[in-house]
Amino acid sequence: MIRACRQAGAVLGIMLAATLLTLAGSPAALAQNAGGSRAMPVPTITIYPGETIKEGVIEMREFSAHALGRAPVVADLPALTGKVARRTLLPGQLVPRNAIEEPRLVERGRSVQVVFAEAGMTIIGIASALEAGSVGERVRARNLDSGVTIMGTVQPDGTLRVGE
Repeated sequence: MIRACRQAGAVLGIMLAATLLTLAGSPAALAQNAGGSRAMPVPTITIYPGETIKEGVIEMREFSAHALGRAPVVADLPALTGKVARRTLLPGQLVPRNAIEEPRLVERGRSVQVVFAEAGMTIIGIASALEAGSVGERVRARNLDSGVTIMGTVQPDGTLRVGE
């Protein structure tokens, strides 16, 4: 009985494979249709930590869905260009999402312009950044005149906006 069931299963498997091959056209077409492929951005050169990723050093390359798996990688060119590498990126290799970050406009230990603006009044001062930060991040800085630690939001021009 078990032997008859195994033979029937094998016959059904062969029939299913033959039907799929007929519909797909060839084993290669079947494999491509089953998993598909997708163009993904990869570096053309080695990019070291701290380097800004420029469009000229990125190319699109086809990867099978099986090769992509479930790894969280950067999927499109605009999401990669202008970012900074957090670790070494190798040529031809997919770029993990956690291997890149926004460029830091405020660097720890550097002087930063602090802007307070409210009700038509603007006060500008200089502080020493206690943390590095990208646009939109809140960072601490020490006022150079008073020594008071303040919190500010990094602006696109590299200043810290306080008093929000």
